[in-house]
Amino acid sequence: MFVTDLYLQRGFTSGDNFAGNGLEGGVGYGLRMQFYLPKNFYLGGSLTQDFMNVTSTAVVGEYSKSTKFNAYLYAGYDYQLNDYWGITSDIGYGYSQNKNKQSPSQGGGKFRDTGNVLRITTSVEYILNSSTSFYISPSFEMVSYNINTARALEDRFNNANYLNIAIGIRLSARDYKSIALNKTDNQELQELQNRNREDLSIKEKRRLYFLKKREERKMRKARRN
Repeated sequence: MFVTDLYLQRGFTSGDNFAGNGLEGGVGYGLRMQFYLPKNFYLGGSLTQDFMNVTSTAVVGEYSKSTKFNAYLYAGYDYQLNDYWGITSDIGYGYSQNKNKQSPSQGGGKFRDTGNVLRITTSVEYILNSSTSFYISPSFEMVSYNINTARALEDRFNNANYLNIAIGIRLSARDYKSIALNKTDNQELQELQNRNREDLSIKEKRRLYFLKKREERKMRKARRN
């Protein structure tokens, strides 16, 4: 199964560092794409972008806005609570960049700070149908920057922490509802129902759920006719 996440997020800076003391988190957005491995594990990649404002030039330096960009790979685990709800958790590592911009009164210049991000992401998912889910996702980022500064200020500028709260839509590449329920599907439905639910993978649980739903629709249609 292949899954794509599209989301908006609100970022918050934290910690005793240049971001926590001198930047204000704002709204951002992101894209995640992942594929599933056996036993409900998954691998993926993500791109995010967040917009921040400077609250103290005395702390961060002479610029007014900053755009944080992340590109990273991640690995995680997906656990389905029931037919409608699921939770995920993953950890990712990759590239991070702050694109800083001065206001016209500051000179209108631009410069960048780069580093590496370690991101821990969780989500609670509500399954709307076989190909679409909605979710809420808190995440925490620890970024190590490569900023040239005085030795006495390294602790303040070399690291920053960010907390994010996202809402998004999760799209699966396979839509079982669009496939007619045939003899083979009926046999698969019976086999899945006869197995211990705890032994089913996420893919098998979703398959079982939507086979049952299609069978129910088929029976309702037969009764109406």
